[in-house]
Amino acid sequence: MTDQNFQVAILFNDDTQIARGDTKDLLAVQYTVTVAREIHEALTSQGYPVTKIAVRGNLEELEDILASYPPKHTFIYNNCDGFNGSNHDAVKVIRLIERMGFKHTGASADSIEMCINKPISKERLLQFGVPTPRYQVFDRAEGDFHLEFPVIVKPSVEDASMGIELDSVVSNQENLFRKISYIVEKYDEAAIVEEFITGRELAVSMLGNEVIEVLPIAEEDFSWVDDPLEQLLTYESKWVIDSPYYQNIPARVPAVLTPKEQQAVKKAAKGSFRAMGLRDFGRVDIRFKDGIPYIIDINELPDLSTEAGFWNSARAAGMSYPQMIERILQHALKREDWR
Repeated sequence: MTDQNFQVAILFNDDTQIARGDTKDLLAVQYTVTVAREIHEALTSQGYPVTKIAVRGNLEELEDILASYPPKHTFIYNNCDGFNGSNHDAVKVIRLIERMGFKHTGASADSIEMCINKPISKERLLQFGVPTPRYQVFDRAEGDFHLEFPVIVKPSVEDASMGIELDSVVSNQENLFRKISYIVEKYDEAAIVEEFITGRELAVSMLGNEVIEVLPIAEEDFSWVDDPLEQLLTYESKWVIDSPYYQNIPARVPAVLTPKEQQAVKKAAKGSFRAMGLRDFGRVDIRFKDGIPYIIDINELPDLSTEAGFWNSARAAGMSYPQMIERILQHALKREDWR
């Protein structure tokens, strides 16, 4: 359903502060403004009527803004991954637009709520038979520990590698509980502890719905890092441009995999997409060891910037950046029967 009044509204969070965590995390939170601008330019270049809607303040203000956009003429391109500096609250925004009758790109509110909670995500993967590292959840720095070292300690509901540093991988209980204490106090949430898989790290970007298209698989090149326990993507390696970890850990696309390895990786990636109810696009991060693809993260709203991994894989598949952005929109329009 389209007509002459049809428009695409890019929804994005414009945060000036963070609700919890380290002050440096604001770098990642604020990047959605840049991505929204790039999406706007891409869709405009493809001939779409486009506007941008910044999510600020409170939900009542957002509802007032959205009230001037008729849902039957406005399709929302969702690039909102937080609210008031909190990754936890992104789902509140999507529940609002769905309640108001808007259709949108990407995962539903229910799926987002499941994806941003790492313990729930892992239980879902296990229910669907998708490999993922063994884990425990700690809401305080004490308790029985029944995993095998080394393990990695992460916030349970953050994304963009927030809270992940080189000392997040620990090999003894003293450091384990010290890191758990840091996560619980700094992020005001439980810590998830996973067995750390020392292996290759792959990123699998996907497009589609009924048919899932797997884009060329990327691999993080850790050859610059000698210690296998430091071969991980920290916050610094993703966001701090002048860091040697940012500059010296490139992503190689396509990853060199045998046909059998590719088949195993694609099966796990697609299984994750289905298990978590992703729509239109998504990305999963995998640790690959001894032929087993262990899912370590699910991105229902991956970074779509011109500097991000999703675009690197789309480019390797022969797409231009505007074509990639349009493909996501077209998958969503088709899913919602907007022609």
